[in-house]
Amino acid sequence: MEHAVGYRPLTKALHWSVVIAFAVQFVLGYALDASGSGHGRGRGRGRGGDSGRGRGRGGGEGYEPFGDDAVLTAHVLVGAVIVVLGVARLLWRRRAGLPPWAPTLKPFERRLAHRTEGALLLLTLVVPATGVVLLASGEDGLVGVHVSAQALFLAALTAHVGLVLKHQLLDRDRLLRRML
Repeated sequence: MEHAVGYRPLTKALHWSVVIAFAVQFVLGYALDASGSGHGRGRGRGRGGDSGRGRGRGGGEGYEPFGDDAVLTAHVLVGAVIVVLGVARLLWRRRAGLPPWAPTLKPFERRLAHRTEGALLLLTLVVPATGVVLLASGEDGLVGVHVSAQALFLAALTAHVGLVLKHQLLDRDRLLRRML
């Protein structure tokens, strides 16, 4: 049975769990970059031509999932949680469906909402996957792929949140209430 006014409770729980997990993930990612732990964005070549401090390969040391870099381990674990939540969201969405469109959404806004939601669902899996590839390969040259996936995610998120805020603040139609 569809909810006529808003989304089902499990849909809401999965949605907001992904939001929180991504917020934590971005904080951890930026903490890695700022910490100089050797696992942030590529650090280039070390002194004297030695290997630089890239993603888990600097100094000949491989990445250890539960090694001494707690921030990197947390980043990987939260990424795994995001994948599990993303798959759960996709499976639940196929089973439960969506409520009818909010009547205040114009056709253009419906297309925008549909496309940004699709992009966000896809990128919920792509962003962690690019991180796994980056860690598995140890190639700093792949940092751009992971960062590009994050940038696409943030662009889709900006459009999604912008549409909701437009309806909440300008149109005052309480669209956000459907997901709360």
